[in-house]
Amino acid sequence: MADTRELPVFAYIDDVKQLQELRQYLNKHESVKLDPTGPAETAKNLVEICSTLHVLPSWSQDVDLVLNSISSLIVVVPGEKCEPVVEEFIKNVSPKFYKGTGWGSHAGIAVRVLSNLYKGYSNFHTVQEKILMALVDMCAEARLIGELECNLETLNDRFNTWETPVEGQREILRAVHRALLADQRADQAAKVMTALLGTYTEKDAATARDDAMECVRTAVVDPKSFSFDHLERLSAVKALKTSDPLMFNALELFISGTLKDYQAFVAKNPKFVSEYLKVDEAILLKKIRLLTLMSLAEEKNEIKLDELAKQLDIHGDETLEEFVIDAIQVNAISGKINEMANTLVVSSYQHRRFGTEQWVLLEKRLKVLIANLKQTHNNVHDVNQRIEAL
Repeated sequence: MADTRELPVFAYIDDVKQLQELRQYLNKHESVKLDPTGPAETAKNLVEICSTLHVLPSWSQDVDLVLNSISSLIVVVPGEKCEPVVEEFIKNVSPKFYKGTGWGSHAGIAVRVLSNLYKGYSNFHTVQEKILMALVDMCAEARLIGELECNLETLNDRFNTWETPVEGQREILRAVHRALLADQRADQAAKVMTALLGTYTEKDAATARDDAMECVRTAVVDPKSFSFDHLERLSAVKALKTSDPLMFNALELFISGTLKDYQAFVAKNPKFVSEYLKVDEAILLKKIRLLTLMSLAEEKNEIKLDELAKQLDIHGDETLEEFVIDAIQVNAISGKINEMANTLVVSSYQHRRFGTEQWVLLEKRLKVLIANLKQTHNNVHDVNQRIEAL
């Protein structure tokens, strides 16, 4: 049976009596026709009961009490017999039937119950893996994925413990990705999709077309992502060059293209943004303008505002100033506008590509920083010695 130390107890009556009371309660629904007693074996009895749980949200005022009562019975089922019970439970306690957002919704109640079951089955990896999948889907419905510990480090630990096959890992990562997008956590979703594509090798990269397209799409539309060249190195994304050249070209555009390149691409492929990327074009327009600004900053640290307005196709001093402020707030660049000289002075910027040249530059800067710290340490040491000599 499950580890009941991890689970709260919801009922103190005899199991047989509890099963009978559950059947009696569920039979109040006109579509439910359960035998009043049911099979003598608890596991089989629960499978029948769980098959009716999809009706609860539509009429019961005690959804949480019923689900908690059933979960307290599920955890006493012996390990070798619990899997079909859990499968029937998660089949009928699913986002298809349990709707709403937040803890107070039917979906939120289901999240709590599934979380308890997940913790309780730490000794049964195959069962726990199935519950996690159901839990992630339910969190997506309830917009509660932020409450579930499902960062990549935790998931990888679980996969190793469960010895989850690659396809199983991909299925869970896809579910987490969907849940993160539903909760408007695009930056985290992009990282999950990148990890998912990392499970593909050159041997099976050609089969990853849908995952690769979603990975590129998620990264491109994420307002917090400005570097995409790491995706280009993934085997599954490389395969898009053959399987979906248009999406691959779009990725290259956001890796190194400018606003003018984007405008030419959209003019040539007018339905691409709405049908492929599935995002408001205003979001992409702002994104490519930010990327264009970053490219200009790489070329020179002082940019004439007239030139900037022309390159970004932004007219009006106030509008341009607002755009620069936004760029600084999202850390695309750091700098300030010199109104006297009518220029933007850039002090730092994000790199659109991070290759050998950028690593060399980073190494030089770190060496300078280390040298400055050593000099500061020596200066402080000298000052202390002088003070002690007084």
